[in-house]
Amino acid sequence: MNKSYLYLGVAAVLYGSIATLAKPQLTNIHPILLSSSVYLIIGIVLTILTKLTNRPTQINRSELKYILIISIFGAVLGPILYFYGLMLTSASLASILINIEFVFSILLAMIILKEKPNKRGVIGILLIFTGLIIVNINYNNMNIYKGNTLLGNILIVIASLFWALDNNLSNIILKKGVSISKIIQLKSLIGGTISFCICIIFAIPLGSGDINQIPFLIALSLGGFACSLYLFLRGMKEIGTIKAVMIFSTSTIFGIIFALIFLNESSKDVHTLLVSSIFVIGGIYFIIK
Repeated sequence: MNKSYLYLGVAAVLYGSIATLAKPQLTNIHPILLSSSVYLIIGIVLTILTKLTNRPTQINRSELKYILIISIFGAVLGPILYFYGLMLTSASLASILINIEFVFSILLAMIILKEKPNKRGVIGILLIFTGLIIVNINYNNMNIYKGNTLLGNILIVIASLFWALDNNLSNIILKKGVSISKIIQLKSLIGGTISFCICIIFAIPLGSGDINQIPFLIALSLGGFACSLYLFLRGMKEIGTIKAVMIFSTSTIFGIIFALIFLNESSKDVHTLLVSSIFVIGGIYFIIK
């Protein structure tokens, strides 16, 4: 089996942990400061690793323009809106709503990159969507249209659109030969710096937070965002945007499971998750074939 599918599976697990890791941090850390911290940690760590391994990469002006655009979309607007939305809704519901990113990514891939799935791919996509619908229906104790929850959900949907644009533009840069680590490094440094400047301009307290949150911030940055993004881009480079996005979309199930275990948020029963997982695994099988 192509290793790309394994990369994407691990990426889905890591990406599914984001809402559960980030939700508690938002009680003490401002969403914009959290976004800045997450991406600056990633950028600084990758810069250090680049220096230690002595593997500099040249970026031309055209590629730098793309990186600047995806930095604004994927490392400034996307995460800031997502964290604001997550602050107003639950981690479980956020894990469900982030599915819209995958829908946007597929549509944009068909429009921008001219990708089209074959018959087996279509069957796989339909099975995965069916599994995600099963896990999303009858969600007790969560009114999508209630109070600030609606605003939070809208913000997450808009964030999903920016991340979908980031996914497709990143694929274009990858095809130009820019390394995955260089894309993540520059995107994180640029995005984290811009968000930090926003904090300064709007006088957002920089001393908020607790020292006990540092391990969770590192896990959120390097695991939830950096490693999942690296593995996703690596898989997408090999098998294309649509296949990669559909396998990556299984992160929703992991997100609900993590919220259930660690935040005690989800009211989903094990049988619903099991049935949903069967459809999703079947869909992945058809996509791989």
